[in-house]
Amino acid sequence: MKKNNYRIEQDSLGKIKVPQNALYGAQTQRAVDNFKISGITFDPAFIQALASLKNACASANVKCKVLPKLKASTISNISKKISSNPLDFIDHFPIDIFQTGSGTSTNMNMNEVISEIAKRTLKRSIHPNDDVNMSQSSNDVIPTTINISSLTMSKTLSTSLDFLCDSLNKKAKKLKDIIKSGRTHLMDAVPISFEQELNVWEEQVRASQAQIDLSCEEISYLPIGGTAIGTGINAPKSFSKNVCSELNKIYHELKIKFKPLPVKGEMMSSQNHILTLSSALTRYASTLLKIANDIRWMNSGPISGLSEISLKALQPGSSIMPGKINPVISESIMMAAVHVNGNHSTILQATSSGSFQLNTMLPVIAHNIIESLYLMINCSFSMIDLIDSFSVNEETVKDSLFKNPIIATKLNQVIGYDMASKIVKKAYKTNSSIFDIAENMTSLTKSDLVKILDPKKLI
Repeated sequence: MKKNNYRIEQDSLGKIKVPQNALYGAQTQRAVDNFKISGITFDPAFIQALASLKNACASANVKCKVLPKLKASTISNISKKISSNPLDFIDHFPIDIFQTGSGTSTNMNMNEVISEIAKRTLKRSIHPNDDVNMSQSSNDVIPTTINISSLTMSKTLSTSLDFLCDSLNKKAKKLKDIIKSGRTHLMDAVPISFEQELNVWEEQVRASQAQIDLSCEEISYLPIGGTAIGTGINAPKSFSKNVCSELNKIYHELKIKFKPLPVKGEMMSSQNHILTLSSALTRYASTLLKIANDIRWMNSGPISGLSEISLKALQPGSSIMPGKINPVISESIMMAAVHVNGNHSTILQATSSGSFQLNTMLPVIAHNIIESLYLMINCSFSMIDLIDSFSVNEETVKDSLFKNPIIATKLNQVIGYDMASKIVKKAYKTNSSIFDIAENMTSLTKSDLVKILDPKKLI
C-alpha cells in the first residue's frame, strides 16, 4: 500500500495498515494477510444473513436491557442497509473461505464494518466486540448464520420445485394421448404414454422436495445464545428467544419460524443438520440428472438417434460440423448436479470434523451448502424452460411404437409366454410386423390382433 492509501488500525496484537477506503479494521486485515488460499469469499447470501443476525442481536440485547437503545438502533439500521444491499458492501468482506475454522475472521469482519460505518456516517462510537458482538461468539454466530442462509434459500428452492412440478403436470396433460415405446436397459420395452413418463418425473421431484422440506424443520432451530462452547456464558437467558423473535419479524414474508435450539452445543460442535440438507440436495440433483439425461436421449438424432422429441435450438453445437445442435441445457443441468454431489462429499468430510465443543470447518460448509442451493434453484428454472419448450415428433414416435416387437408382451395372456417369445424373435429376425407374424403363427385374426394390441390398452 502506497503512502496515504492506508490508515493505521490497532487490535490486541498491535498496529496494522488497513486500506484507507476499507470499512473493515485490524482483525479483518490480518485475516486478509493470513489467508491467501483461494480468492473465494463468502457469498452475498451469507453476508445478508449475517447482517440480519446482527440486526436481530442488537434488538434482542435491548430487550435484555444490556445495550443502550441508541447503540442498538445504530447497529440495527446499519445492518439493515447491508442485508438489503449486500452486493453494495461485498468488497468490504474480502476474507477467504479457507480461514479460521470457526469463521471468527468473518464474524469480526461484519462487526468491524458496522462499527466503521457508524463512525464515518453517524460519528458514533460503536465497539465491534463490546457492542456489535454483545452476547455473542463467533462459535454460535457462524453456525446460526449458516442455518439462516440455508433455510431462506431452501424456501426459495422449494418454491422453484413447485413451479417445476406444475410445469411437468401441465406438459403431461398436454401429451396424454401420445403413446411411445418404453425402455429398460436402454432397450425397447412395453409402451408408455408421455403423460405416464412425465408423471413419474413429477413424482420424483416431489419426493425430493419432501426430503428438503423435512430437513428445513431441523435447521429452523438456532444455536445463537450458546456463545463460546454452548453453555451461554456472557449471554442473558432470554437472549436466544429474543433473537429468534426478531429474526421472525425480519423474515416474516417467507413464513419462517426460527426457534431457539434447546441444547445449543449440538449445532456448534456438529453440523449434521446441514449434512442432512446436503443429502436431500443430492437426491434432488440425482433426480434432475436423471430427467435431463432422459430428455437428452429422447432428443438424440435427429437421423440416427431416437428423435422422439425436439429441443429448442439455442446455439450452434459444433465448431466444425455445420448445422449441429446439441442438448446444451440438459448437459449444463447434469454438470451442476454432479457438482452438487462433489459439494456433498466436502460437506460430509467437514461435518465429520467436529472436535469437542466446536466444528472447525464452518466456512467451507457454509460455502458449499449455499453453492449447492444456488445450483439447484437455478437448475429448477432451467429444467422448467426445457420441459415447456420441447416438442414431440409424433410420427417418429408412432412409427417406432408399431415396429416394436415387445408389444407382443400383451399376447402372453392369450397365447402364452413361449409362443409370444417365438413371435418376437421371428419379428426381429425378419424385420417384420408383429401383426403379420402373429397372424401367421397363431389362430388370431388381424381384427383380433388390432383389438389386443391397441396402444391405449397396452398402457
